[in-house]
Amino acid sequence: MLFNRMRLAVLATLLTVAASASYADPLHLYAGAGLRLPVEDIITQFEANTGHKVTVEYGGSGQILTRYQLTNEGDLFLPGSADYVEKLSKEGKITASYPLVRHTAVMAVRRDKAGDIKDLADLANSPLRLGMGDAKAIALGASGEKMLEMSGHGEQLRAKVIVRAATIKQLLMYLLNGDVDAAVIGRSDAVKNAQTLVILPTPAGVPEDEVTIAVLKTSHSPAAAQQLADYFASEKGIATFTAHGFLPLVKQDKAL
Repeated sequence: MLFNRMRLAVLATLLTVAASASYADPLHLYAGAGLRLPVEDIITQFEANTGHKVTVEYGGSGQILTRYQLTNEGDLFLPGSADYVEKLSKEGKITASYPLVRHTAVMAVRRDKAGDIKDLADLANSPLRLGMGDAKAIALGASGEKMLEMSGHGEQLRAKVIVRAATIKQLLMYLLNGDVDAAVIGRSDAVKNAQTLVILPTPAGVPEDEVTIAVLKTSHSPAAAQQLADYFASEKGIATFTAHGFLPLVKQDKAL
């Protein structure tokens, strides 16, 4: 009799856990394609710890902004630049937002093509083919354009651009496959592929984007969405990004 009661108690516990998991609110997250690796790691941790299932829709930051504006559905928005969150904030579609890490544009050159190229001036005077991101579609597109302009060789460098990609990941593949010889990509991707790529010095003053997560007003599960946003903004979440080559935010000195 006692054994049967123990079996029933264990069974009831298991059913309770299963029911809790099955009723956990599902979430839909829009995320920049260049953030895929840390996002996947964080989502895996979050799902295991909370039971919530998260569907992630990746794309260029401009692409996911357009998708959300067309559907008006979703729980969280995670672009590669705070500019896209600001656009939604001005439309009154954000309940909370949190900057996470810096998203830094760099000019990366294939090692087998770099030769004596040490900076953007050398690149401008070389025969190499360049790839850039579409400034209207991806976060690093605009900062990449600023990099070319601030190099003092913008016209020469733009004349070498043979492709403008809709996502940084697509541009990275072009570079790794040899379809282009150099490209403006994210620092995290360049560091990860350091055996193949060389990073050229970036001109002083080139702006850096901030990866920012936002909770959307359209969320059907605002408490769960806030929980995921907090998870991304936690020390563990930030550490996941920096482990993938993203730089931490620069702390602003407090006024005396």
